[in-house]
Parts: sequence; structure tokens; C-alpha cells
Amino acid sequence: MGAGPALLSVLLGCALAAEPRLQRGMPNVCPVLELALVGHQEPCIQSFSRMVRMWKQGCTKRRWCVSYERRSGYYTVYKQVYRMEQQTVYRCCPGWAQKDNEPGCLHLLCTAGTCFNGGKCSEEGSQVCQCPAGFQGPRCQYDVNECTTENGGCHDRCCNTIGSYHCKCPAGQKLGEDGKSCADVDECEVLNGGCQQGCVNTHGSFQCQCRAGFRLHADGRTCIVIDPCTSGNGGCSQICQNERGIAKCECHPGHSLSADKKSCLDVDECAEGRARCAHRCVNTPGSFSCACSPGFELGADGRQCYRIEMEIVDSCRDGNGGCSQRCEHTAEGPRCSCHRGHRLGPDGKTCTEVDECETGESCCSQFCINYLGGYECACKAGFQLSTDGCSCDDVDECRLDNGNCDHFCVNSLGSYECACKEGYRPGDSRWACVEEADAEEAAPGLQFRGPPQLLHYALGSLGEDGDPRGELTLAHRVVCLGDTFGQDCSLRCEDCLHGGRCNSERSGCVCPPGWAGVICNETCPPGTFGRGCAGTCQCRNGGSCDPGTGQCHCPPGVLGHLCEDGCPKGFFGKNCNKPCNCANKGHCHRLYGACLCDPGLYGRFCHLTCPRWAFGAGCSEECQCVKEHTLECSPRNGSCTCQPGYHGKKCQKECAPGFYGAGCKLRCSCPPDVPCDPETGACRHPCPAGFHGEKCHLSCQPGSFGMGCRQRCSCGGAPCDPKTGQCICPAGKTGATCEQACPDGHYGLSCLSLCSCGSSAQCHHVTGECSCPPGWTGHDCRHPCSSGRWGRGCANSCACDDCDPATGTCSCQPGFTGQSCQLRCPEGSFGPGCESSCQCQNGAACDHVSGACTCTAGWTGTFCERACPDGFFGIDCHQVCKCKNAAGCDHVLGSCRCLPGWLGESCEQRFPKATDTEFPPLVAKAASSAHSWRTEFASVEEAV
Repeated sequence: MGAGPALLSVLLGCALAAEPRLQRGMPNVCPVLELALVGHQEPCIQSFSRMVRMWKQGCTKRRWCVSYERRSGYYTVYKQVYRMEQQTVYRCCPGWAQKDNEPGCLHLLCTAGTCFNGGKCSEEGSQVCQCPAGFQGPRCQYDVNECTTENGGCHDRCCNTIGSYHCKCPAGQKLGEDGKSCADVDECEVLNGGCQQGCVNTHGSFQCQCRAGFRLHADGRTCIVIDPCTSGNGGCSQICQNERGIAKCECHPGHSLSADKKSCLDVDECAEGRARCAHRCVNTPGSFSCACSPGFELGADGRQCYRIEMEIVDSCRDGNGGCSQRCEHTAEGPRCSCHRGHRLGPDGKTCTEVDECETGESCCSQFCINYLGGYECACKAGFQLSTDGCSCDDVDECRLDNGNCDHFCVNSLGSYECACKEGYRPGDSRWACVEEADAEEAAPGLQFRGPPQLLHYALGSLGEDGDPRGELTLAHRVVCLGDTFGQDCSLRCEDCLHGGRCNSERSGCVCPPGWAGVICNETCPPGTFGRGCAGTCQCRNGGSCDPGTGQCHCPPGVLGHLCEDGCPKGFFGKNCNKPCNCANKGHCHRLYGACLCDPGLYGRFCHLTCPRWAFGAGCSEECQCVKEHTLECSPRNGSCTCQPGYHGKKCQKECAPGFYGAGCKLRCSCPPDVPCDPETGACRHPCPAGFHGEKCHLSCQPGSFGMGCRQRCSCGGAPCDPKTGQCICPAGKTGATCEQACPDGHYGLSCLSLCSCGSSAQCHHVTGECSCPPGWTGHDCRHPCSSGRWGRGCANSCACDDCDPATGTCSCQPGFTGQSCQLRCPEGSFGPGCESSCQCQNGAACDHVSGACTCTAGWTGTFCERACPDGFFGIDCHQVCKCKNAAGCDHVLGSCRCLPGWLGESCEQRFPKATDTEFPPLVAKAASSAHSWRTEFASVEEAV
């Protein structure tokens, strides 16, 4: 039975010898495992017994004798067994073929699925696949990054893609026909770049330009007409009109345009005969007036003259004869003169103030203080004004209570000082003397011999029965109609001032506390306060009360709710019996006698009035009056005395139409629609619509229009046409009163300009400026952010090579991820955004870019799903196994698995045959190879 396998091998060898056989070691030949029916002998151990003759001692007579013993024996028999087993045969490796019984596989064979990414099978050479541009590797499974070599030939940016790449250019440039170079884009070729007039191309951008007479709008494209009248009135002397960007000069009535088309010349109506005056014609700038001969007066038409019969005309009656101060009527006409302290001007009418202190006309020996209409002399500290009002005499402070000195008082020129007796020294003040021994124990300050006394004041008695009495005599009564009141029925409820309101009958004003008068324009008289000024002030020691609340305002040095804590004005001392040396019997410190000036006075002795435009205690406050409209500011309380034609707390208001004079209390007597002079009440001819001023040469101020500029614009703060009052809406506003913003898509003056913002950008309704959304830039928001920039205004820098221009989110190349694209795809994923899942098997590495599998040792296939074919092992199955005698080869390490009967690293050694021992049936065991192939041999064991 042992010859069976050997015979089978011989027969198989003879059968295969007839045809060429692929063997290990031939080119491109790989081992392949196949199933075959193989016969094997399996051992079967049998037992038997026999009698064995043995010599032993202990027989009779101590002799050896022969005896038989039963012994067991074992032997091995073999039986033939057949089973299916894998056998190694040699065939062509994948991709190779054998032709014409050649010794090996010498011809490449490429099948579908061998090459990736569009690769084709190679027809010659050692490379299996012919890869297209952009891919590499044995099977074209790897991407080629063209940007790593000379930036891919791109002039600006190179962007790699799977299997290819492309070039990018910055904003304002376009890619050339070669796909690599960048050329400037001439934006002016397309719709003139959006410019209204001129377009100038620049490298990478462009800019709009305007023709002469226009300026570029904030939107960068629209051209706006320049108003030449805004600069120097367009060179015009009077009226400048803007006509399509060109200044056209005009003149006021009574003037004509000169040859230079800018200046205005007065039209002499008298010389041209236009005046038609009865007697004489007097030309004036822009107009004329008629005059009559002596004994005649001008008629109502302003041209005819009528004889004056049996009447003496007072030339000072109208307008004070033109004099600014005093007017005296004479046969020759009015004669003007001035008050004391003023000098008549060259015109014979105007009076100007004379500063006697500057001209040297004053008689003051020390100080001279000029004021309106005169001057006043003042002296230095320690001096007082003499009876002549000019010279200054020394004040002997020692005459008044010994200068308040404890011991001696020594007078000096302009001052004094205290001296002490022997054994005393001056104390902490300039008046006190303390003993030398008691100096340390003396208390600082002054010691009083008695407590201060309070002076009490009471109102005088009223009538005998304690009630105030009065009489009222009604001379006549005027009854006004139509909700009017006043002496001449010219007042209405709207005339009530200072918060006053009409009574229920609408026949007079009900004034708030502190105010009186017909229209509540007068404060309560001194000593009274409250509603109707019915309250009587209780303030003492010179204190004044608030006309509204009655609260006492105490003079300096006096305290208390009713100013009861202090000496009467002009006295000081412990008992308030020492006279103050202050001008106007002013207050002085109740203890020391130092002058405490009343509001409006200053100086050591309070003998000086506050300088002009200063008032209050110590002259420390500045008058708030509008100086140009004010005659005088009260040095005591800062109240303003307005010039004729002005009124208001600060003299800031001109007289309302129809009123004139001091305080604007006089009503004009001019015909309807004819204004009167707010100072003198003289009637004026109205200016044409849109002008005002003495000569009607001034345009209406913003916010007013019409005849004499007396009407107010109602345009929500926007200007209006000075003639018609039609609203001139500013840029971005529209509507009859400019209350509406421009509708979407429009901007500018009258909302006539169309927005040109792209990318859904918002357009500013005033300037047309585009507010670009994140990721867009340019004046029209049509240019995306340049490479590497993102966000609103493209102000942010990308944290990676390529990011979303709106959000800054990085657009990673295939195979990369992370906030800055700094991370490779996690294991098991690949491609753009790492969204593709790897299909590699058996521990293969997956390319993070293309997903191609890099197989570990011993595996092959697209996804490394197949083990190396028989006869090959290792990385990419490129290593050839060295196993012999049909031994199996490990596809990973290449170690051999020997068939039974073979040993050695490559199974090149036969296993040694078993040898019989002296005991026939012998059981032996041996190991055949490192792969634990075992063979058992028969063994026989005998026991004797």
C-alpha cells in the first residue's frame, strides 16, 4: 500500500511532461491554489500477544530455569483515504499571458477595472497602465498636483483639482486665452463702466470723470452740476442765478446790469424822467424819492406837492427830524443836538459817545470809569472820593472805633495798622493783642463781649381797622369786540406773554405769579410778589424777594429765611451800631466791617458800578444780552434794555410785523401789506418776493420766502424757493414737504438718479453709495472679494488659501479639512469636504485626496480585497515566493508551508525515513517542518 502515492506522482509527471509547464521562477509566473483529489495512507495500530521464553532464578536448588511469559505487542497498518485538498499550481500573473508555449508569461494583459481615473492599458513597456494627464501611479490611482511645479505656469493663483488644475486672476483682471496669463479688464468698454460722462480705465480697476462744470457724486459714477453761485456769489454783485452750471447775474429793481455782466449800476430815475415828481427828485440807490419846495408838503402818492396854508410844520415830529437824540425845530429845519457825554457826528444827526477817560477830559486824580453818557471817578483802596467828585482823600480808619484795634491804631496813607501795649503782642488777627504769658492759652479768633443782636423790622400799620383802603374812579370804559382787549382793542389772547393765558371771557390776560401788566409783560413792583402781585415781601435787612415765589434773596453777609440774621444796611459790629464805610450805605461784614457789595457794585468800598456787560455779585456774571440790539445791561440783575425795534429777554427778537419802537409796544399805522420800520415806525415799500433788507438787496434767509421774506417754509427743515415757497428737497428726500425718503432703487436730488448697486446691495438714498453685502466690493458691489479676503468691505483676511468671500469659511482642497484646511481628512474618508467614505479593506491605507487604496503587504485589488496570488507576497505582491516542492507560500510574509515529507525554509529537504530497532514493531514520531506537519510511524514495544 505504501507505493500508491509514489505511483500517482510518477503518472502525473509523465502526463505533464508532454506539454510545456509553467514553473516557479519563470517570468511573471504566480502560484495559484487549486482543489484536487489527493490520496493519503492513514495509520491504524493493532495489538497482539505471544509467549516469550525467559530465564529466571529461584528455581529448585538455586538453579536457573526456563519459563514462559505472555507479552503484548503492537503493529501499525495503513489504509488508503482520499480527500479534496488545495494544491499549488503555477499560472500567469494577473495582467500577463503566455503565448506559443513560451517559457513564462511574457505578454502584458490588461483587463477592465485594472486602470483607474481613465487610465488605459499599456501596449508596450513595463508600465501596466497608460495614465491620462493629471494622474500617476501603477494603476493611475494618484492625483498629480501641478501647482507645486512653477505654480502650474499660472501668472497669479494656481488651484489644483482632482486630475487637473486651473488658474485664477485678481479682481479687475481676466484670464488670457492660454488659461494662464492675466490681462487687465477694460471696464469702460461695457456700458462706459457705468459712468455718466467720462470713464478712465486703470490697471485692475477704473474711475469715472466729469466734464467741466460738473463734479463727481459720492456714488463714483454720477456727475452733478456745480452751482457756481455758491462760491463768491458767482462773481455777481447782487443776484446770481444758476443756469445749467453757468452763473448768470441779475440786479434788483432800480438797478441795471453793467457791461461786464456782473456788476449792477444804479438807475437814475430822476435823470431818465421816470420819477415824474412835481417839484424835485432825489435819486437813491435802487430807487428815488420826491421832495417839495418850502411851504409845500408831499402828497400820499409820493409825487404831488401841496401848499401848506395857515399851519406851522414841526420838522421834529416825524422820525425825530432824523436826529438820534435831541431835535429842535427851526425855520431852516430840524437842528440836532446830543446829551451830555455825546458828540454830534459829521452828518449833523448821529450822536456818538465820548470817552472822557481816553480823551483826558475827566478830572479824576486816580481812576476814571467811562459809561454811556458820562464818566465817574474812583479811588484806590484806603482812599475815598472827596466832595468835588474828582480828587481822592485818605481814609482815617482809626477814627472809626479805633480801627477795631484792641490797643492802638496807627493811620497811614491808604491803610492803617494796629499796635499793642508793652507786655502784649499781636494775636492771630491784625486787630487783637494777647499777653505774652497767656499767649499759648489765648484762644484763636475774636472774643465777643456780648451775643450779637438781631434787628427786627415790621410793616407800618394799615388803616385804623387794619384793612388797606383805596379809591377807584371810573372815568370811561372801552368795550372791545371780537375777542380783543386793551386800550385800543388791538390785543388778542395770543399776545399774552410769559405763560399768561386768556380769562374765560377772552377779555384780558391772566398772568402767572410774578407778572403783571395788560399782556403780562411787567414784573411785580419791588416789595410785591405772587399772582396779581398781591403778596407783600417779608424780607429784612435789604433782602429782595422773588416776584414769583416770594422767596427772599439776601444781600451779602446776611442770612436767614427772611434775611433776619444780619445787620441793617450800612452798619456792623456786635450790636450793629458801627457805621460801614461803604458807598451808597452798602452792606458790610457784620463782624469785621469789610464792605460786601450789592449786586452791580464792586471795589473796596463798593463805590464802583460793574463794567459794561457785567453784572451781579462781585460783577462775576456776564450779560446774556445780544449786544448789537441792546442799549444797556442792568449791572444789578443783568436785565436787558433793548434798542427800539427789538424785544425779548435777551433782546434777541425783532419786532413782530405791525409793531415797532422800544419794547415793540407801539403798533404801526401803515396800510395793509406795507411793513413799517421796527425802530421808527416809518412805512416801507415791500421788497419783491424772495428779497428783504433796506435796499431789498438781501435774499431771503433759509426757511423764509415771499414778499419781504415774511412767510415761513413748511418743508420739514429743508429749504424752499425764496419766491414761491416751493420745497427744494435735499438729496434723498421727495414729496410736497420733503417728508418721504427716496423709494428703493432711487437716490439723489428729486430721487431722479437710479442706483447701480449689484449683488443685492443696499443703495444710500442720499448719496447713492452702495452698502455691499459681505463678500462684495467696488463702488457698485459687483466685484467679489479678491483672493484671500472676505467679509463686509473685504476687510478680513482668509485663514487659508481659498475661503468663502462672504463668511470666510475655508474652501478646502480635496482631502483636507479643518477651520484653516490644515488637517487631512479623518481616517476612512476622502475627497472634497471629506464627504466620501473609503472602501479599502484588510487594513489598507486610503489616500485622503482621491480615495485610492494603498494595500498592506499580501493584498491586492482595487480595494485590497484579494490576497496575493500563489507564488507572490509582500507589498503590491511584487515579491516572488521561494518555496519548492509544491509548498504553500504565506501571502503576507512569504514563509513556506511544506507538504508532508518535506523540511527546510523553502521545503527543499526530504524528511528522513524511519529505521527499525531490535524490537520489530517500534512506534516513532517526528516533526516534518516549521508548519507542524506530522507523520507517525509504527512502533513495537516488548516487555520482558
